[in-house]
Amino acid sequence: MDKKIRKIINLFSLLLFPITLNFFSPYLAINGAVNGVICGSVLLFTFMFITGLFFKRAWCSWVCPMAALSDFCMEINNNRVDIKKFRIIRYIIFILWIVFLITAFFVNGIKTINPLYLTDNGISVNMPNRYVIYYGILLLFILVNILIGKRGSCHSFCWMSPFLVGGAKLGKILRIPQLQVKFNSSTCVECGLCSKKCPMSIDISSCSELGYIDSQDCILCGECINFCKKNIFSYILVDNSTKLKGVD
Repeated sequence: MDKKIRKIINLFSLLLFPITLNFFSPYLAINGAVNGVICGSVLLFTFMFITGLFFKRAWCSWVCPMAALSDFCMEINNNRVDIKKFRIIRYIIFILWIVFLITAFFVNGIKTINPLYLTDNGISVNMPNRYVIYYGILLLFILVNILIGKRGSCHSFCWMSPFLVGGAKLGKILRIPQLQVKFNSSTCVECGLCSKKCPMSIDISSCSELGYIDSQDCILCGECINFCKKNIFSYILVDNSTKLKGVD
């Protein structure tokens, strides 16, 4: 049932993308910063960081507009991705962007907060030229996912995931209980199906000593829960008051 609910939410999120596009836009954040405006995308990225404190990267699989598109692309290319290699690219892009954003705010100051900055009537795609941008973004995600493999865009250039990862890491430091996927290794038959089905190419067997999947790439999609024949996976709130070793 969780999988069906997630798929429905993903579909609605994708259908709403022409309305919400500006709120996910890294360009709009920069444009606003240059003019001293905290726009909707900056507010959303801040909110994502806060959700990461408690739910880690659940946003990526349950709310992200590109989740449904990524799942579709896996029907074409379902190859596993070298997550550590592409993670470097993603963070280089993110660091350059966030440094530019902070510098722009520092130089120009913060003059106002406007969630609907450059978003007429609350709709992002409301003119013919913006449809070009909209379909260009969709095409970019599709091509990268097909060329690289499972959720290739998430691993290689997603500018939103670092906010979630940062929130998750801070949450762990602050010892905030976080949602995780529990792993009962005592009844595991090591069939490898969980790692094979994982859309984020995580080697789940490496998490057996922890008892839960503590990878920064886990998006809490529940695919391992759905496909495990021994039902050894389940959602759980992990108490971070005890310091535990994590995995990549």
